[in-house]
Amino acid sequence: MSDLDQRLLEAHARQDHAALVTLYSEAAEMSEDEDSRGFYLTHAYIFALELGHPAASTLHGKLKATGREE
Repeated sequence: MSDLDQRLLEAHARQDHAALVTLYSEAAEMSEDEDSRGFYLTHAYIFALELGHPAASTLHGKLKATGREE
């Protein structure tokens, strides 16, 4: 298990949604394929929306740019 995977699991266990926005965004940037990137971006975006996080609009733009929303 990677360090990032461990940090994601720990953030989920703590229900630390702010950390999850950051960690899923980090995972998306590290992804080597489009499907994984989309998966991680979607999760980051959902947590950002729930929090009213300022990154929500940026994440939404990234999802649109990858064709995840038209």
